[in-house]
Amino acid sequence: MTTPEAYPISAGGRPSKEATATSTQFPFACRSFITDSFQHKELLNDGPTLALGVPVFLVFLGLSLFLESVVLSATAHLAVFAVGSYVVFSSYYVANHFMSRLSTSYAAIPADKQFYVLSNLIKSAVLLAYCPSAATTLFRALALDEWANMRIRNLGVLYAIPDAVSLLLVSRMATSTVVHHLCVVAFMVVNLYIDYEHESIGRALVVYGIFSTFAYLVNLLLASRFLPVLPSVSLVLSALALVIYVSTLGINWLWQIQFLWKLVRSPTLGAAHAASIAIYLCLIALVVRDDIVLVKWLWKNITAKTSKLAEERSPKKKP
Repeated sequence: MTTPEAYPISAGGRPSKEATATSTQFPFACRSFITDSFQHKELLNDGPTLALGVPVFLVFLGLSLFLESVVLSATAHLAVFAVGSYVVFSSYYVANHFMSRLSTSYAAIPADKQFYVLSNLIKSAVLLAYCPSAATTLFRALALDEWANMRIRNLGVLYAIPDAVSLLLVSRMATSTVVHHLCVVAFMVVNLYIDYEHESIGRALVVYGIFSTFAYLVNLLLASRFLPVLPSVSLVLSALALVIYVSTLGINWLWQIQFLWKLVRSPTLGAAHAASIAIYLCLIALVVRDDIVLVKWLWKNITAKTSKLAEERSPKKKP
């Protein structure tokens, strides 16, 4: 996950009194989303958004099917990493080329922030493509106790690709984000040498990574801060991202605690894996810290936008 930087950008205007009056039956956030979307369609850059968004969606939809049928059974893990990294690396420059020409809002972003936006857009799409395979892997592991080594190793390699590429291409990342990405890459390497068919601390790593995959909406939200997204749209995205993120983190952390406790109390596994458990806790603590920072930012973002929208819609007092 990518920690937010302190460069909030908001756009959009106040809806007309008529539009607000005709939508009183909707909850506040949804009402704002509907009225603003219809009155400020020009801010959404419909043409460039569709021109880029539809092909990207189709490409990653095909990628998701390809992952499930071919890649997850491959034995050449480093080859998967190399090819995947090249595809993601190239997509930065292809997307930057077309976005700079098709989207005035993207072109207006400072050059050193453009790849930050692309990194989150690309990672969001990539994680979304991984979700079906990740969910299937999680179900088989936790419900059926099927821990397929080849599948898990390739999924770990694929998950690390966008983080590894962003370390090379994105400048001025927060320190916690750099540490997070480095931990992901380190976990990827360790992942290649773990036998998941035997119960060990490695299984905790797999589960944490899979739950992190489901938080793709957060990356989309981080990218949207640098585009002329309406405050009401951003509010809805923030609320959805917070609900998804907190839910997945809560389930993930509860499972981690009970599984680690089980390993520690095991008469055969506790002593044998004491060192690996300690190392895992030290490294995963850095990832958890980044997760907490992001949750705090999501909550702060929601409260700030809610207050701003309420203030804009409240009748101004006459002097």
